[in-house]
Amino acid sequence: MEEFLGLISIGILVGLIVIYYLSEIDRKQQNKSLDSKRKRISRLQNQRDKILQQLNQKLPEKTKIKDETVALIYQFAASKNLYTLKDIELATKQIQNHYSKNLETTSTFKINFPEKEMLSFEPQESLMLLTIINEGLHNAALYSNANFIFSIASIEDERLHIITHDNGGVGYNRIEIHDGNGIKTILKATSDLKGDLKLTSTIGNGTVVNVQIPIDNF
Repeated sequence: MEEFLGLISIGILVGLIVIYYLSEIDRKQQNKSLDSKRKRISRLQNQRDKILQQLNQKLPEKTKIKDETVALIYQFAASKNLYTLKDIELATKQIQNHYSKNLETTSTFKINFPEKEMLSFEPQESLMLLTIINEGLHNAALYSNANFIFSIASIEDERLHIITHDNGGVGYNRIEIHDGNGIKTILKATSDLKGDLKLTSTIGNGTVVNVQIPIDNF
């Protein structure tokens, strides 16, 4: 009987030890998860702070309207930690509205983004996406003489396509290019996102700026 009770006591003790170690492992995993979350939040906050710092240090753009729009997208990109494609769509509409109200243009701005898309973007990624969109819209609004200027986002072949398309008859061929006419800025932002730029521009058929970014980058 005593031997039986002793075995029970040993079993209980072993069970308690196992429970302790399992709870300790769980506690360490939870602490590791919380630590990882804190580090991510800190990293995203650092991105936001850096974006505002970059805005304060930026040289003025060549026009007041462009300067205001660049400030708008920097402030937007620094406003929270994560963005959806719907957020990018809303910011794009703000950019379009700003140019429509403040530029002497007869162009009509259109937008087409996916209804449901679960991609998420960090502040710096959002800034690069909006920079690409802004440069394309600015060039088209100033130079294309288009009836319509489209901002388009789509997912094809595991890539996010960010497209600015105007139906103007000018094309870049006739444009006096200032600082690459924004193309250098688009190329830099595209490179930062590890994407590719496909640019087609012909007299009579307008211009398509298509930036393609692998979605596994996000």
